[in-house]
Amino acid sequence: MTMRGRLIGAALLTAVGLTGCTRPGAPAPVAESGLATLDVTHWTGKTELFMEYPTLVAGRSALFAVHLTRLADFTPLTEGRAAVEFTPEAGGPPKVLTGPPPSRPGAFRVEDVPPAAGRYRWALVLDAPGLPDRHDLGTVTVFPDEAAARSSADGQPADDPAAIAYLKEQQWTNAFATAPVEEAEVRSSVRAPATVHPLPGGEAIVSAPAAGRLMADTLPSIGDRVRAGQVFAWLEPRLSAGADRATLAAEVAEAQAALEAARVEQGRAERLLAERAVPARRVEDARRATTVAETRLGAAGARLGQRDETLRTGGGVAAGNRFTLVAPIAGRLADVTATLGAAYDEGTPLFRIVRTDRVELEVQVPAADVAAARQVTGLELEIPGMARPVVLAPHHIHDAGVIDATSRALPLQMEVENPGERLLVGQIGTAVLYTRGRTRVPVVPGEAVLMEAGRPYVFVQAGGERFVRRFIEITSRDGDRVGVRSGVAPGERVVTRGAYEVQLASAAKGLPAEGHVH
Repeated sequence: MTMRGRLIGAALLTAVGLTGCTRPGAPAPVAESGLATLDVTHWTGKTELFMEYPTLVAGRSALFAVHLTRLADFTPLTEGRAAVEFTPEAGGPPKVLTGPPPSRPGAFRVEDVPPAAGRYRWALVLDAPGLPDRHDLGTVTVFPDEAAARSSADGQPADDPAAIAYLKEQQWTNAFATAPVEEAEVRSSVRAPATVHPLPGGEAIVSAPAAGRLMADTLPSIGDRVRAGQVFAWLEPRLSAGADRATLAAEVAEAQAALEAARVEQGRAERLLAERAVPARRVEDARRATTVAETRLGAAGARLGQRDETLRTGGGVAAGNRFTLVAPIAGRLADVTATLGAAYDEGTPLFRIVRTDRVELEVQVPAADVAAARQVTGLELEIPGMARPVVLAPHHIHDAGVIDATSRALPLQMEVENPGERLLVGQIGTAVLYTRGRTRVPVVPGEAVLMEAGRPYVFVQAGGERFVRRFIEITSRDGDRVGVRSGVAPGERVVTRGAYEVQLASAAKGLPAEGHVH
C-alpha cells in the first residue's frame, strides 16, 4: 500500500473543485483553508484500489474518489458500490460511508462526513456482483480542526520528481498489467554465446563423380526436403577427346582379332596338354589371355556404342552408361548449383543437404564457469527476435577439455532435437545452461524486464498512477522468471504489459489537460 500527500494553496480553489480527483503532478482538489490531498494504493488478490481523498477533519464533508481495477484482466469495475469503513482503535462500532454505483467504468465516489476526531482502522469495502472484496488500509487520523490538519501535512514526504504519471484512464484503455515481485527459488544458470551447427554426419555434398553432362526430369529446389536414396539427376559421362569413329571401330576389330588368336592358342595348348606334350601352366596362361581379350573387346564395343548413341540423340547415352546422383542422407537442400544440360568436371559440388530435425549446439563457456556448466540439467536458447527462449533437451554433450586459444572459452557441443525447425543452422544466440544449484532471490516475470544500453530495468508501480524506472541486477534466469539481486524488493509491483506506453509517458513533457471526473 502507498500513500502520499500534497498541500495546495487556497488560491487554487477556484481552478479545481472538490468534484474532481487528482493525478500525479496535477493541481489537487483542496479545501478552502488549503488542506492537503492524499491518495492510497492497495492490492488484494482480486482488485487494485487507487483512492484520492482530502485530509480528514471532524464535521467536514469529504469526497473519496475511488478507482477499482479487476486484477484478473486489469479492466475497470463497472458495477457495485464502494464503502469506506472507520473502526475506532479504542474500540466501538464502525462508521460506514457508502457511495452510489460507479459514475463511469472504474470510477466510484463516496462523499460524506467522517466520524469524530481520533485514530481509526479503516478499509475500503467493495460490494460488487461476483466480486466482493475488502481493502484494509491500516490507520487514519480524523483531525479535530483544520489547524491540526494543516500542521500534520508538514511531515508528509514530497512527491518523487522522477515519477512517471500514467493515468487510470490510460491503463484501462491500453493493454496494461502488473505483477508482484516475489521471493522464490530459481535455478542457477550459466549464460554463454552459442551457435547452431549441423550434426557430425548431418551434412552431405553431392558432387559430380566424373566429367559429364547433367540430366534430370526436374531439379529439386533450395529448401526442399529430401529422403535418403532420393534420385536428384543423372550424369552422362563425357567422351574422351579424339575418339573418332574410325579409331574406335579399329580398336574393336583389333580386340576381335586378338580374341580369336587367343582362343586358337588356348585350343592348341589344351590339345598338347592332353598328349602330355606341354605343361599345365601353358594352358592356364592361354586361358588368361583369352579372358583379357574378351574384356578388351567388350570395352571397345561399349565405347563405340556410346559414341554412336551420343551422336544419334544429340548428347544422350544409353541406359547403363550414366551415373545416378542420389541423396546420401535425409534433410533439406541448403544449396543447389546444378543446371540441367550443363557440363561439369569431376568433383564439382552440385547439391548440399543438411539435416535439420536434429542439430548440434556449440556453446562457448567462459573458463570461470566451466565447472558449473559441466553439470547441465537444463538448456534454453535465447535467439534475437524471439519473444521467448527455446527450451531444448541436450543429448550427448561433448567436452573437449581444451580452452580455445582464440575465444579463451571451452566449447561444449551438445546434440538437440529441433521440433518445428525453429533453430536454423548457422544461427547465433545465447545459451542458458541450468545447473544443479538453486538460490532464493526476488523474482520478476521475464516480460517485465526491459533493456537500455545493455542495462536491464523495470517499471515499478509506486502508486495507482505513478511509476518509477528501476535499473536491476540480474542474478539468473529460470524460464519466464528472472532472479534479481538488487533494484526491487518483494511486495513491489512491476509492469508486465504496457511498459512501452509507460516509457512514452515518461518522455512526455506535460500531462493531459483533463483529469479524472467523478
